[in-house]
Amino acid sequence: MLRAFFVVFGVALFLFLAGPFCVLYALIRRSPDILYAAGRAGSRLGLCLGGVKVVVRGRENIEAGGTWLFLANHQSYCDPPALFVSIPRNVRLILKKELRKLPLLGLIMEMGGFVFIDRKDRMQSVSGMKQAVRQLQQGHSFLIYPEGTRTRTGELGPFKKGPFVMAIESGTPIVPISVNGSYEIMPPNRFRVNPGTVVLTFHPPIATNGLLLADREALTERVRETIATGLVAASDPSVPPRPKTGNRQGRKERQELA
Repeated sequence: MLRAFFVVFGVALFLFLAGPFCVLYALIRRSPDILYAAGRAGSRLGLCLGGVKVVVRGRENIEAGGTWLFLANHQSYCDPPALFVSIPRNVRLILKKELRKLPLLGLIMEMGGFVFIDRKDRMQSVSGMKQAVRQLQQGHSFLIYPEGTRTRTGELGPFKKGPFVMAIESGTPIVPISVNGSYEIMPPNRFRVNPGTVVLTFHPPIATNGLLLADREALTERVRETIATGLVAASDPSVPPRPKTGNRQGRKERQELA
């Protein structure tokens, strides 16, 4: 519990010291880039204070200059900072509307283009999804957890249809990401942070151009199977890694981030 308090205090202090300056700079430059840079710095700080290391595999599968829909399984609150520092581009998220009310952080996320939805209001949720589709079409990448919430058992849960409708309607390729190890670092229903390692596996992109909404179920199953395979490979060294693709074959497959 003491470590968890230390992490929360350290990140909150960083937010309220650096946040106002970053907001002002972003308003002057009319660009949210500094907000994303500050977000990555705060995420690294939280991971460092928590004694959490991040191992990244397959990041060379992400080609520069593209727009992607990153879909990852959700094991704990440790996932967002680990992913945020590891995805090599600015990414937006779809969040529950309650997070918009967070002091300063809510404003920063709104300025960064994050989409807030009311999970209890279907019409508003659909409107939020359409807003995200428009942003994808404009070239902004998104990170979404297709399970819709954190796992309470450590097992991979069922996937919701929304992210796959977004991918098909926008024609955005999907990058499946397997997140392994964060469940033990931040167990559910406990205010606790255990030191450990999160393994992120970036799988080759799955194209959605030409797909119809009728293909949604098959696309969902393909992505879920890919993520599940990555979870097995990350936890079992005897399972060979998936073959690499893309233009960055010379980059190391594994990189540790403090």
